[in-house]
Amino acid sequence: MEHMDAAVPIFQRRVGPLGLDVPPAGEAEFDHLVEEYRTQLGAGQGPVHINCMVGMAECRAAILAARELGYGPLWVSWSCNEEGESATRVHMLAALFVAEGMGAAAFGLNCPKELALEQLEELSRYASVPLFYVVDGDVVTYPYVVQEKDPDVIPCATGTSPCFVTRTVDVGEELECTPKLLEDIIEAEDDPVGAVKISILEQDDVDIFAEHQYAVNKALCLWSDVPQLLEQALRYYQGRAFYDGTGDLDAEELRELSNRYGLIVL
Repeated sequence: MEHMDAAVPIFQRRVGPLGLDVPPAGEAEFDHLVEEYRTQLGAGQGPVHINCMVGMAECRAAILAARELGYGPLWVSWSCNEEGESATRVHMLAALFVAEGMGAAAFGLNCPKELALEQLEELSRYASVPLFYVVDGDVVTYPYVVQEKDPDVIPCATGTSPCFVTRTVDVGEELECTPKLLEDIIEAEDDPVGAVKISILEQDDVDIFAEHQYAVNKALCLWSDVPQLLEQALRYYQGRAFYDGTGDLDAEELRELSNRYGLIVL
């Protein structure tokens, strides 16, 4: 098995939390968060430390901003407690899955060393990138052996929690982005199927989805036959979604969405 470790780079930029969030937890627009991080980063290149994150929206915005500006590699670290959650109740496994999917080169924790080592041992069961922790401002790598993973069990994430699907997951009845979407999502949570499927059919659907995506508490299957609409929905989803392969999008379009947003293609 692969022994995972990495030399700590000399970071060209470090960015931290803005103290902002998207509705309903906050009032910021996601694109505003991305722009704020673009401003902080400025023009440049080289390694970036996205440091001490506490919320999924800010973390995703920082990753997108850095990648849009051409920075890399990106080392992403989160603050967490003894329960493995951030102050906004994001589980570190969900944070790992999202960061990995969006192209983070390494994932780490900002917390006391003993707690970090305990949490990283758990994360190492699922991680595929180098892990690290931050103590008194110093970045310390956490060597581990990558564990073999079941290829039929796929890691996804909501905006706060990890979730897993199989390649034959039942996505249930497809939900459309009507004024009843929030009610439909809540009802779908009581369905015994393993995921929620939401279709994005036109531009107005993106806004409706963005407003109510926070309510999804299962693995999310996003569907559209228009790549631009699917990309917008993925941009605003604060988790890691999958695509069930039933649309007409070509392989190259799907690869681009997977590379940028961590979309999982079944």
